[in-house]
Amino acid sequence: MIKNILFLACTFTCAFIYAQCVPDTDFTGLLGLSEDAYEVETETDTTTVLPHAVLGEPYETYFYMRIPTDTAITYDLGQGPQDFDPVFITSIGVNSILGLPSDFTYECAAQDINGDITNNNCVFEGGGYGCLKLTSSEVSSDIGTYPLTVALDIVASYEVFGLPIPVEVTDDTFLNYLVLLIEENNNNSTAEIVDARVFRHLGLYPNPAENQFTLKFGNNQVGSVDFRMYDLLGNSIYSNEITTDIGYNEMSFDCSHLVPGIYNYTLSNGHQIITKQVIIK
Repeated sequence: MIKNILFLACTFTCAFIYAQCVPDTDFTGLLGLSEDAYEVETETDTTTVLPHAVLGEPYETYFYMRIPTDTAITYDLGQGPQDFDPVFITSIGVNSILGLPSDFTYECAAQDINGDITNNNCVFEGGGYGCLKLTSSEVSSDIGTYPLTVALDIVASYEVFGLPIPVEVTDDTFLNYLVLLIEENNNNSTAEIVDARVFRHLGLYPNPAENQFTLKFGNNQVGSVDFRMYDLLGNSIYSNEITTDIGYNEMSFDCSHLVPGIYNYTLSNGHQIITKQVIIK
């Protein structure tokens, strides 16, 4: 959706020398990618794959953002999609990054319209610039793909019959097409790993989880996938049949009733079994 909305511009660069996150006031485009970031076409959409993370190595990549003062957007306030034009943006802030592995962190810096930069600030005002940096001192998460969703706090207003109507929402649909890929080396077939039209694990977040987690996986057929959870002694504590489609699938699980600890879980399509771990805190 964000790729068709002229309210946020970002670009990605990647370097393994840790540097301060500094907004780029020279950036004027809608979306610019570094040489290490690329797009993968799926049957329904386009996924943007961030520069790859390599197991056991440090990782660093940047998002540079330019926030306009006004724009036109299509948004659903609960009564179906509506066109809002113009929308006057007060600020856009990074609320959280859903799906980010626990060994990765993020930080921000904001530059206002007067040119003043504030470090450790993830709220970018209209007309200003922002920088968002993802890092890991040493990548230790499981090899695979981690779909990321950047949830944004949007403070804006629009006019109805000349009267300003304030809007404050937290939205997770604008930047929901990003994927972080962790590999053992730089020689993997990335298109095959990212493609969800095969039976594979695509991530679980948050991990550790407290009250609920979301499991994402790909499948190559329409049918049922068996999901099971086990304690460390191997006792089955939960099982469920998930109805799936070809391609990307996800399920949410309420884990608030589980005792804190480490659990194993499996996905089976009748021919293959995937086994992973989740930490409940």
